[in-house]
Amino acid sequence: MENNSSFFCNKDCKYFPCHETKDPDSFNCLFCYCPLYFYGDRCGGHFKMTKKGVKSCIDCSIPHHPNSAQYISAKLKELNAGKPDQRTQLMVCLDLEGVLFPEVWEAVADEFGVPELNRTTRDDPSYDALMKGRIELCKEHGISLPKILDVIERMEPLPGALEFIEKIRSFAHISVISDTFEDFARPIEKKIGLDIICNVLETDEDGSITGYKMRCRETKATAVKAFQTMGYRVFASGDSYNDLGMIKAADAGCLIHPPASVRDENSGISCAADLDELLRMIEETGNGD
Repeated sequence: MENNSSFFCNKDCKYFPCHETKDPDSFNCLFCYCPLYFYGDRCGGHFKMTKKGVKSCIDCSIPHHPNSAQYISAKLKELNAGKPDQRTQLMVCLDLEGVLFPEVWEAVADEFGVPELNRTTRDDPSYDALMKGRIELCKEHGISLPKILDVIERMEPLPGALEFIEKIRSFAHISVISDTFEDFARPIEKKIGLDIICNVLETDEDGSITGYKMRCRETKATAVKAFQTMGYRVFASGDSYNDLGMIKAADAGCLIHPPASVRDENSGISCAADLDELLRMIEETGNGD
């Protein structure tokens, strides 16, 4: 099967297939986590309870059927029939760097005097080409993962970011979806008080960066669509080329202080100048405006 809006087979995932299958080509990875899990015994799946009382779905492959998107969407409508519209619950999906936290690679560029590392997704629409260039530069200049983590430990959230997060939390949920990496994200999560959905960095035993793995293809847009399937209205915002997919997939969204190239190439997308303006736009969405 070919990948489309309701089917995505991610054979590059190190956990693929996460459930036993006789037909890996038809294994649907669209729902990495099943939206029906928290409906308990009403989910309709083949689950069992462990001795400790935990719901185990190891024998259930329903979320990974080729037509799982249609099934799960119909099941959610069935389970929520007669209930208040769940779409009134707002999920705010935000990029990390440039929105809540400074650009890590720019800080690394300054620390080690490698100006080429200043190039980010604000400049380059090809994330793969960008990362391959970064890996080569790190190899050339002896910049290992531990050295980068030392830089991150000395960084702080952008001015106003923590206050912005608390204001959003007062009326909506927040999900930070980034193309950074788990190793980078762990110390940042402690600084902003939010978990970060991100990718995986590959290193050798000396800590040298050798490669990377995306969480899935189009991680940001995929996450937005998953939240929508779970009944959320989604507002998405970021500042770079790699945020365009999730902004377009969301119910509402905007760019925030993007570079001129991103803004001019996407004139149909609204832009916020700063976090205060972004907050106003999110509040309007939360109020149904």
